[in-house]
Amino acid sequence: MTATTANISPLHPPVHTAWEPRRATTLAEARKRTAFIRLLRVCLVTLTGLIVAAVILQILMRSLGGVTAEPVTVGEDARMINPRFTGRDENGTPYVVTADAAIRQRGDESRITELEAPQLDYDLISADEDAEGILARTGLFDSDARTLDLHADVRFRTRSGYEFSADHARIYLSEERVVGQSPVEGEGPMGSIRADTYEILDGGDRVVFTGNVRTHLRNEASDGGDQP
Repeated sequence: MTATTANISPLHPPVHTAWEPRRATTLAEARKRTAFIRLLRVCLVTLTGLIVAAVILQILMRSLGGVTAEPVTVGEDARMINPRFTGRDENGTPYVVTADAAIRQRGDESRITELEAPQLDYDLISADEDAEGILARTGLFDSDARTLDLHADVRFRTRSGYEFSADHARIYLSEERVVGQSPVEGEGPMGSIRADTYEILDGGDRVVFTGNVRTHLRNEASDGGDQP
């Protein structure tokens, strides 16, 4: 009888080579990564602090006055939105010139700035009560000569209580003087007046009219009314 050998399956499953996950980083690499993250955090905090400081500085500079809006270049001109110019007259009285917008010719050595809807905060004259602070439609401000030329629908009020309307007025901010080379009409406590040219002197307390002067004076009547 021939002996046969049966195929005997192993009692245990075949042993395969064990696989172990590779370590993500070594200890030195982990330390480098931690240091890099800390550096990024420091840079982020520093950048945030610089931005906050710049914003605070901008607010402080605007609140202190005398800061002109940054120009935005348009073609060959520099256009400014809500410009602000400050100064003092010969007596030390401060003034502030503002406008809705301004245009300055690039390379203009005289520093003359065109203004849209100019306004003036100054003790010499003030805008008409109905004009919402606007003295005229357009103007020219010369920061070197300290003059403000007003054109088109000029309306202002003096300290003596007279309200004037004209097509032109030149304000000498250093001299507390106003000169107008166009017909003017005025209304005040003593009556109304019309003339070809005018000049406001002595800080607004005296007004000189020339050329075809016509006046309509009012006298206070005994009953409190007005008589021509």
